[in-house]
Amino acid sequence: MSLPVIADHVNSVRPDHPLGRKVAVMGHGGKTTLARAIARKYSLEHIELDQIANLPGWNRRPSEEFRQIVEERMAANPNGWVTDHFHSDVVDMIHERADSVIVLHLPYPTMLWRRTLRSLKRAWTGEEVCGGNVETFRQHLFSKESAILEMWQKRDRYRRISETISKVAREGVDFYVIRSSRELDNFYRLHGLSRDG
Repeated sequence: MSLPVIADHVNSVRPDHPLGRKVAVMGHGGKTTLARAIARKYSLEHIELDQIANLPGWNRRPSEEFRQIVEERMAANPNGWVTDHFHSDVVDMIHERADSVIVLHLPYPTMLWRRTLRSLKRAWTGEEVCGGNVETFRQHLFSKESAILEMWQKRDRYRRISETISKVAREGVDFYVIRSSRELDNFYRLHGLSRDG
């Protein structure tokens, strides 16, 4: 497997490098679980971007309102926060402030498998997600709104995700790339993180 291309202006660090207090978790294959684990471990505010970006009925919150809410959440937590997505509406303000950026760049088949399992599990359980919405089997299997279909259609973009994110990251930011499920498990271990809770 070829290694992801990382922009030169970021500080590519080892997985055991200490985390900062303002952390952006991006990529696919467990970013929200990782963001929650970091927030618990270090008593940081978890800013779950999908919960803010989406309104009931799968409607998108207006961009300016979305930015304002994220800005307020960051400002209200000067001692630190963790975000968990790459939303084009707010990525600039996150990168301006983050001192650590973690990218989950797992092999594409792993990301697709995890997305498929997660989507079908949510459809089965009726779990509320993303601003109080519920995913359905019809949505994922017979709709253009399918998260599974979206990942398949954008597979080339997902394969370049580390390069894409590093290009917009602030100069000198600590930049972690996690390339496999084993590396992700190791990251949890090195930082004393837990998926439970």
